Amino acid sequence: MTWVLFDYGNVICQPQPERDVARLAEVAGCTVPELLTPYWAYRLDYDRAALDVTSYWQQVAADLGGSFTGPQIAELSTVDAGSWLHLRPASVDLVTGLAAAGVRLAVLSNAPEDTAQAVAALPVAAHFEHLIFSCYLKLAKPDPECFRAALAVLRAGPADVIFLDDRPDNVAAAAALGIRSTLFTTPAAAQSDLTHFGVIPR
Repeated sequence: MTWVLFDYGNVICQPQPERDVARLAEVAGCTVPELLTPYWAYRLDYDRAALDVTSYWQQVAADLGGSFTGPQIAELSTVDAGSWLHLRPASVDLVTGLAAAGVRLAVLSNAPEDTAQAVAALPVAAHFEHLIFSCYLKLAKPDPECFRAALAVLRAGPADVIFLDDRPDNVAAAAALGIRSTLFTTPAAAQSDLTHFGVIPR
């Protein structure tokens, strides 16, 4: 049976809202542009648990020329995780419809543990048989080993999986392993792609 493997960020959820990013900058005591460079510079290490929550945010702080207190880090973690919980209603509808049709669903997402736990608590998460996060694999997309680890969790071969992601590098890495992969742009386009792959009847 075919698996549909979803990315989470910017696919099931919306991009981080500007108000949430502004709140992160406010807690960090800097401007949004000042925050975003270190926020993303160390993100992959945070996603694959090479940095824990404290070391990640202290690295961000060091690049900003200071350090964060424990309460600051706690609030930054809460706001950060919450910024990834704004779902795309049409994506939720797509997931719900696929689950109702008996399609096997899983998530493969780069995410730190605080975000992974928050996502796992969402009602939509119940539709997925597996929630595979980089922080638990200690591997992050687009590393081919991340995809191989996900296939092992699914007990599936590359040809048994259809992968949707909004990042071209992740799509290319999965496709290079023989996973049928498609670049996510909109839920409607994803539904069309899944129809093309035969997951959704025409």
